[in-house]
Amino acid sequence: MTEVTDNQPAQHRHCVLMACDAGYYPFATLLASQIAQAFPARNFDICILSHQDLPKLPLCDALNLRMLRFDMPEDWQVLATDKKITLAAYQRVVAPRLLAADYDRILYLDSDIIYERGDIAALLALDLGGRPVAAVRNNSQIRKPNRYQPEYKAAGLPHAPYFNSGVMLIDVSAYLEQEIEAKTMDFARTDNEVMRRKHDQSALNLALHDNWAELGPVWNWPSFHRFFFFTHFIDPCLVHFMSSRKPWRDTNGIYAARHVAIYTRHLQEHFPELAAQMPDRPPMGSRRWTWIALYLLHAIDFRRMGRYISGFTSDLQLK
Repeated sequence: MTEVTDNQPAQHRHCVLMACDAGYYPFATLLASQIAQAFPARNFDICILSHQDLPKLPLCDALNLRMLRFDMPEDWQVLATDKKITLAAYQRVVAPRLLAADYDRILYLDSDIIYERGDIAALLALDLGGRPVAAVRNNSQIRKPNRYQPEYKAAGLPHAPYFNSGVMLIDVSAYLEQEIEAKTMDFARTDNEVMRRKHDQSALNLALHDNWAELGPVWNWPSFHRFFFFTHFIDPCLVHFMSSRKPWRDTNGIYAARHVAIYTRHLQEHFPELAAQMPDRPPMGSRRWTWIALYLLHAIDFRRMGRYISGFTSDLQLK
Protein backbone atom coordinates (compact mmCIF):
# COMPACT_ATOMS: atom_id res chain seq x y z
CA MET A 1 0.00 0.00 0.00
CA THR A 2 1.40 3.36 -1.07
CA GLU A 3 2.40 5.67 1.76
CA VAL A 4 1.49 9.34 1.73
CA THR A 5 3.65 12.04 3.27
CA ASP A 6 2.30 15.45 4.16
CA ASN A 7 3.30 18.84 5.50
CA GLN A 8 0.64 18.80 8.21
CA PRO A 9 -2.09 16.52 9.61
CA ALA A 10 -5.71 16.67 8.54
CA GLN A 11 -7.79 19.23 10.41
CA HIS A 12 -11.29 18.26 9.25
CA ARG A 13 -13.14 15.17 8.02
CA HIS A 14 -13.97 16.71 4.63
CA CYS A 15 -11.56 18.03 2.02
CA VAL A 16 -11.30 19.68 -1.37
CA LEU A 17 -8.59 17.92 -3.34
CA MET A 18 -6.57 18.81 -6.41
CA ALA A 19 -4.28 16.07 -7.77
CA CYS A 20 -1.70 17.29 -10.24
CA ASP A 21 1.82 17.07 -11.56
CA ALA A 22 4.35 19.90 -11.62
CA GLY A 23 2.96 21.21 -14.91
CA TYR A 24 -0.49 21.91 -13.46
CA TYR A 25 0.68 22.90 -9.99
CA PRO A 26 0.54 26.68 -10.70
CA PHE A 27 -3.11 26.39 -11.72
CA ALA A 28 -3.99 24.13 -8.79
CA THR A 29 -2.66 26.82 -6.45
CA LEU A 30 -4.93 29.39 -8.11
CA LEU A 31 -8.02 27.25 -7.52
CA ALA A 32 -6.91 26.51 -3.95
CA SER A 33 -6.38 30.22 -3.36
CA GLN A 34 -9.84 31.12 -4.68
CA ILE A 35 -11.55 28.56 -2.44
CA ALA A 36 -9.47 29.47 0.62
CA GLN A 37 -10.30 33.14 0.22
CA ALA A 38 -13.99 32.38 -0.25
CA PHE A 39 -14.09 30.21 2.89
CA PRO A 40 -11.68 31.68 5.47
CA ALA A 41 -13.47 29.89 8.35
CA ARG A 42 -13.97 26.65 6.45
CA ASN A 43 -14.83 23.27 7.92
CA PHE A 44 -12.91 21.36 5.25
CA ASP A 45 -9.25 20.99 4.31
CA ILE A 46 -7.81 22.08 0.97
CA CYS A 47 -5.25 19.59 -0.31
CA ILE A 48 -2.90 19.23 -3.26
CA LEU A 49 -1.77 15.68 -4.01
CA SER A 50 1.12 14.88 -6.32
CA HIS A 51 3.48 12.07 -7.17
CA GLN A 52 6.19 14.68 -7.81
CA ASP A 53 8.16 17.01 -5.59
CA LEU A 54 6.42 20.36 -6.02
CA PRO A 55 8.12 23.72 -5.46
CA LYS A 56 7.60 25.20 -2.01
CA LEU A 57 5.46 28.28 -2.32
CA PRO A 58 4.84 30.81 0.46
CA LEU A 59 1.25 31.05 -0.78
CA CYS A 60 0.59 27.45 0.25
CA ASP A 61 1.66 28.17 3.82
CA ALA A 62 -0.34 31.40 3.90
CA LEU A 63 -3.48 29.54 2.78
CA ASN A 64 -2.86 26.61 5.16
CA LEU A 65 -2.93 24.11 2.32
CA ARG A 66 -2.24 20.47 3.04
CA MET A 67 0.42 19.22 0.63
CA LEU A 68 0.41 15.46 -0.01
CA ARG A 69 3.09 13.39 -1.74
CA PHE A 70 3.04 9.73 -2.79
CA ASP A 71 5.17 7.53 -5.03
CA MET A 72 3.49 6.52 -8.25
CA PRO A 73 3.43 2.72 -8.72
CA GLU A 74 5.64 1.46 -11.54
CA ASP A 75 2.82 -0.56 -13.09
CA TRP A 76 0.97 2.68 -13.91
CA GLN A 77 3.23 3.04 -16.95
CA VAL A 78 0.86 0.82 -18.95
CA LEU A 79 -2.14 3.12 -18.34
CA ALA A 80 -3.51 5.18 -21.22
CA THR A 81 -2.32 8.79 -21.54
CA ASP A 82 -1.91 11.45 -24.21
CA LYS A 83 -0.41 14.94 -24.54
CA LYS A 84 -3.25 16.42 -22.49
CA ILE A 85 -3.91 13.61 -19.97
CA THR A 86 -0.84 12.40 -18.07
CA LEU A 87 -0.51 9.64 -15.51
CA ALA A 88 -1.24 12.25 -12.84
CA ALA A 89 -4.93 11.95 -13.79
CA TYR A 90 -5.11 8.51 -12.19
CA GLN A 91 -4.26 10.01 -8.80
CA ARG A 92 -7.95 10.85 -8.35
CA VAL A 93 -8.76 7.13 -8.61
CA VAL A 94 -6.54 6.10 -5.69
CA ALA A 95 -7.00 9.22 -3.55
CA PRO A 96 -9.99 7.88 -1.54
CA ARG A 97 -7.92 4.91 -0.37
CA LEU A 98 -4.81 6.99 0.28
CA LEU A 99 -6.76 9.48 2.39
CA ALA A 100 -9.39 7.17 3.93
CA ALA A 101 -7.94 7.51 7.43
CA ASP A 102 -8.32 11.28 7.26
CA TYR A 103 -11.45 12.05 5.27
CA ASP A 104 -15.05 10.85 4.97
CA ARG A 105 -15.81 13.07 1.99
CA ILE A 106 -13.57 14.32 -0.82
CA LEU A 107 -14.47 16.91 -3.43
CA TYR A 108 -12.00 16.23 -6.20
CA LEU A 109 -11.39 19.10 -8.66
CA ASP A 110 -9.27 19.25 -11.80
CA SER A 111 -6.63 21.95 -11.71
CA ASP A 112 -7.89 23.74 -14.85
CA ILE A 113 -10.98 24.94 -12.98
CA ILE A 114 -11.76 28.28 -11.37
CA TYR A 115 -14.14 28.89 -8.47
CA GLU A 116 -16.85 31.48 -9.07
CA ARG A 117 -19.34 30.91 -6.25
CA GLY A 118 -21.30 28.19 -4.41
CA ASP A 119 -21.52 26.61 -0.98
CA ILE A 120 -18.79 24.00 -1.04
CA ALA A 121 -19.38 23.00 2.59
CA ALA A 122 -23.02 22.22 1.79
CA LEU A 123 -21.98 20.32 -1.33
CA LEU A 124 -19.58 18.18 0.71
CA ALA A 125 -22.41 17.35 3.13
CA LEU A 126 -24.90 16.12 0.48
CA ASP A 127 -26.55 12.75 1.01
CA LEU A 128 -25.57 10.63 -2.00
CA GLY A 129 -28.00 7.85 -1.11
CA GLY A 130 -25.33 5.18 -0.89
CA ARG A 131 -23.75 6.03 -4.22
CA PRO A 132 -19.97 6.37 -4.16
CA VAL A 133 -19.73 9.45 -6.36
CA ALA A 134 -21.71 12.48 -7.45
CA ALA A 135 -20.63 14.22 -10.65
CA VAL A 136 -21.83 16.29 -13.60
CA ARG A 137 -22.85 14.76 -16.91
CA ASN A 138 -20.15 15.01 -19.57
CA ASN A 139 -20.57 17.65 -22.26
CA SER A 140 -21.14 15.01 -24.94
CA GLN A 141 -24.35 13.93 -23.18
CA ILE A 142 -25.35 17.43 -22.14
CA ARG A 143 -25.89 18.20 -25.81
CA LYS A 144 -27.09 14.68 -26.67
CA PRO A 145 -28.57 12.97 -23.57
CA ASN A 146 -29.38 9.79 -25.51
CA ARG A 147 -25.84 9.40 -26.80
CA TYR A 148 -24.72 5.80 -26.29
CA GLN A 149 -21.16 6.21 -25.05
CA PRO A 150 -18.65 4.15 -27.06
CA GLU A 151 -17.06 2.81 -23.87
CA TYR A 152 -20.36 1.33 -22.69
CA LYS A 153 -21.05 -0.18 -26.09
CA ALA A 154 -17.56 -1.73 -26.27
CA ALA A 155 -17.98 -3.19 -22.78
CA GLY A 156 -21.41 -4.62 -23.57
CA LEU A 157 -23.11 -2.30 -21.07
CA PRO A 158 -26.49 -0.64 -21.71
CA HIS A 159 -26.92 3.08 -22.30
CA ALA A 160 -26.55 5.15 -19.14
CA PRO A 161 -25.51 8.66 -18.11
CA TYR A 162 -21.78 9.38 -18.44
CA PHE A 163 -19.98 11.92 -16.25
CA ASN A 164 -16.99 14.21 -16.56
CA SER A 165 -14.33 13.14 -14.06
CA GLY A 166 -13.00 16.68 -13.53
CA VAL A 167 -15.35 17.21 -10.58
CA MET A 168 -16.24 14.31 -8.32
CA LEU A 169 -17.86 14.39 -4.90
CA ILE A 170 -16.71 11.14 -3.29
CA ASP A 171 -18.24 9.28 -0.36
CA VAL A 172 -15.04 7.60 0.78
CA SER A 173 -16.68 4.76 2.70
CA ALA A 174 -18.99 3.78 -0.18
CA TYR A 175 -16.12 4.13 -2.68
CA LEU A 176 -13.99 1.68 -0.69
CA GLU A 177 -16.78 -0.74 0.18
CA GLN A 178 -17.82 -1.01 -3.47
CA GLU A 179 -14.19 -1.47 -4.59
CA ILE A 180 -14.37 1.35 -7.13
CA GLU A 181 -10.60 1.77 -7.29
CA ALA A 182 -9.96 -1.88 -8.19
CA LYS A 183 -12.75 -1.91 -10.78
CA THR A 184 -11.52 1.34 -12.32
CA MET A 185 -7.92 0.18 -12.56
CA ASP A 186 -9.03 -3.09 -14.15
CA PHE A 187 -10.82 -1.13 -16.87
CA ALA A 188 -7.88 1.27 -17.19
CA ARG A 189 -5.57 -1.65 -17.99
CA THR A 190 -7.78 -3.12 -20.70
CA ASP A 191 -6.34 -3.62 -24.18
CA ASN A 192 -9.62 -2.40 -25.72
CA GLU A 193 -8.78 1.02 -27.17
CA VAL A 194 -12.43 2.13 -27.22
CA MET A 195 -12.90 1.32 -23.54
CA ARG A 196 -9.89 3.47 -22.66
CA ARG A 197 -10.52 6.28 -25.15
CA LYS A 198 -10.90 8.92 -22.40
CA HIS A 199 -8.34 7.31 -20.12
CA ASP A 200 -9.20 7.61 -16.41
CA GLN A 201 -12.62 9.11 -17.22
CA SER A 202 -13.56 6.09 -19.33
CA ALA A 203 -12.40 3.69 -16.63
CA LEU A 204 -14.26 5.53 -13.86
CA ASN A 205 -17.49 5.61 -15.86
CA LEU A 206 -17.24 1.90 -16.62
CA ALA A 207 -16.59 1.11 -12.95
CA LEU A 208 -19.46 3.37 -11.83
CA HIS A 209 -21.88 2.47 -14.63
CA ASP A 210 -25.38 3.52 -13.51
CA ASN A 211 -24.05 3.93 -9.95
CA TRP A 212 -23.46 7.64 -9.48
CA ALA A 213 -25.58 10.66 -8.53
CA GLU A 214 -25.93 13.50 -11.02
CA LEU A 215 -25.09 17.05 -9.95
CA GLY A 216 -26.30 20.09 -11.83
CA PRO A 217 -24.03 21.69 -14.45
CA VAL A 218 -23.20 24.66 -12.22
CA TRP A 219 -20.63 22.44 -10.48
CA ASN A 220 -18.66 21.61 -13.63
CA TRP A 221 -19.55 24.09 -16.32
CA PRO A 222 -17.64 23.46 -19.57
CA SER A 223 -15.82 26.49 -20.90
CA PHE A 224 -15.11 25.70 -24.51
CA HIS A 225 -16.45 26.66 -27.90
CA ARG A 226 -19.88 24.98 -27.84
CA PHE A 227 -20.76 26.29 -24.38
CA PHE A 228 -19.44 29.87 -24.22
CA PHE A 229 -22.72 31.68 -24.87
CA PHE A 230 -24.90 29.34 -22.82
CA THR A 231 -23.14 30.70 -19.75
CA HIS A 232 -25.61 33.58 -20.14
CA PHE A 233 -28.35 31.24 -18.85
CA ILE A 234 -26.45 29.77 -15.93
CA ASP A 235 -24.54 31.10 -12.93
CA PRO A 236 -21.73 28.55 -12.63
CA CYS A 237 -20.02 27.69 -9.38
CA LEU A 238 -17.03 25.99 -11.01
CA VAL A 239 -15.87 26.79 -14.53
CA HIS A 240 -13.85 24.04 -16.19
CA PHE A 241 -11.52 24.80 -19.10
CA MET A 242 -11.81 21.30 -20.52
CA SER A 243 -10.32 21.56 -23.98
CA SER A 244 -6.65 21.54 -24.92
CA ARG A 245 -6.91 25.33 -25.30
CA LYS A 246 -6.49 27.11 -21.98
CA PRO A 247 -6.92 30.73 -20.80
CA TRP A 248 -3.20 30.96 -20.00
CA ARG A 249 -2.31 30.20 -23.61
CA ASP A 250 -5.21 31.84 -25.42
CA THR A 251 -3.76 32.49 -28.86
CA ASN A 252 -7.23 32.64 -30.46
CA GLY A 253 -8.82 35.19 -28.13
CA ILE A 254 -11.77 32.91 -27.43
CA TYR A 255 -11.74 33.00 -23.63
CA ALA A 256 -13.40 35.73 -21.60
CA ALA A 257 -10.99 38.56 -20.86
CA ARG A 258 -11.99 38.28 -17.19
CA HIS A 259 -10.85 34.66 -17.02
CA VAL A 260 -7.56 35.38 -18.79
CA ALA A 261 -6.96 38.23 -16.33
CA ILE A 262 -7.50 35.92 -13.33
CA TYR A 263 -4.74 33.60 -14.54
CA THR A 264 -2.50 36.49 -15.56
CA ARG A 265 -2.61 38.10 -12.10
CA HIS A 266 -1.98 34.81 -10.29
CA LEU A 267 0.94 33.81 -12.50
CA GLN A 268 2.50 37.27 -12.40
CA GLU A 269 2.47 37.23 -8.61
CA HIS A 270 3.49 33.63 -7.93
CA PHE A 271 4.94 32.18 -11.15
CA PRO A 272 6.35 35.15 -13.09
CA GLU A 273 8.32 32.97 -15.49
CA LEU A 274 5.05 31.40 -16.68
CA ALA A 275 3.32 34.75 -16.87
CA ALA A 276 6.06 35.95 -19.20
CA GLN A 277 5.25 33.06 -21.54
CA MET A 278 1.57 33.93 -21.89
CA PRO A 279 0.78 34.98 -25.46
CA ASP A 280 -0.76 38.30 -26.38
CA ARG A 281 -4.45 37.88 -27.07
CA PRO A 282 -5.53 38.83 -30.59
CA PRO A 283 -7.80 41.88 -30.86
CA MET A 284 -11.55 41.54 -31.18
CA GLY A 285 -12.58 41.14 -34.78
CA SER A 286 -9.47 39.28 -35.90
CA ARG A 287 -11.26 35.91 -36.14
CA ARG A 288 -14.62 36.92 -37.56
CA TRP A 289 -15.55 33.56 -39.12
CA THR A 290 -14.65 31.67 -35.96
CA TRP A 291 -17.21 33.67 -34.01
CA ILE A 292 -19.86 33.32 -36.71
CA ALA A 293 -19.36 29.54 -36.60
CA LEU A 294 -19.65 29.54 -32.81
CA TYR A 295 -22.95 31.43 -32.96
CA LEU A 296 -24.32 28.90 -35.44
CA LEU A 297 -23.26 25.94 -33.28
CA HIS A 298 -25.00 27.50 -30.29
CA ALA A 299 -28.15 28.05 -32.33
CA ILE A 300 -28.15 24.36 -33.29
CA ASP A 301 -27.79 23.28 -29.65
CA PHE A 302 -30.11 25.89 -28.11
CA ARG A 303 -33.26 23.81 -27.64
CA ARG A 304 -31.68 20.70 -26.13
CA MET A 305 -29.33 22.76 -23.97
CA GLY A 306 -32.31 24.69 -22.68
CA ARG A 307 -34.06 21.49 -21.65
CA TYR A 308 -30.99 20.24 -19.83
CA ILE A 309 -30.20 23.47 -17.98
CA SER A 310 -33.84 23.94 -16.94
CA GLY A 311 -33.90 20.48 -15.42
CA PHE A 312 -31.92 21.66 -12.40
CA THR A 313 -33.65 24.19 -10.17
CA SER A 314 -31.07 24.57 -7.38
CA ASP A 315 -27.34 24.22 -6.84
CA LEU A 316 -27.66 21.24 -4.53
CA GLN A 317 -30.21 19.23 -6.50
CA LEU A 318 -29.21 15.63 -7.17
CA LYS A 319 -30.64 13.24 -9.73
